[in-house]
Amino acid sequence: MTVVVWIAGGMLVLSAVLTTIHIVRSRTLPDRAIGIDMLVALVLNGLAVSLAWTRDELVVALVLIIGLLGFLGSVTIARFIERRGL
Repeated sequence: MTVVVWIAGGMLVLSAVLTTIHIVRSRTLPDRAIGIDMLVALVLNGLAVSLAWTRDELVVALVLIIGLLGFLGSVTIARFIERRGL
C-alpha cells in the first residue's frame, strides 16, 4: 500500500507542477480557468489518496468542502466568461 501511495502522490505532484506551468504560460482567461479547475481537482485527488492512507474523518469533510467550493468557483468563472464574451 505504501508504494501505491508514493506513486500516486508523485504523479499528482508532477501533474500539479505541469498544470501550474500551464496556468502561468496561458494567455486567455478560459485557459487559466480550466487550469485552476484542474489544480483544484488535483488537490481533491491528493486528499483522496491521503484519505485512503490515513482513514481520517476530517479529510472526508475537507474533500466535500473543497469539492463544493471548486464547483462553485468553476460555475462563477464560467458565468463571468459567458457574460464578457471571451
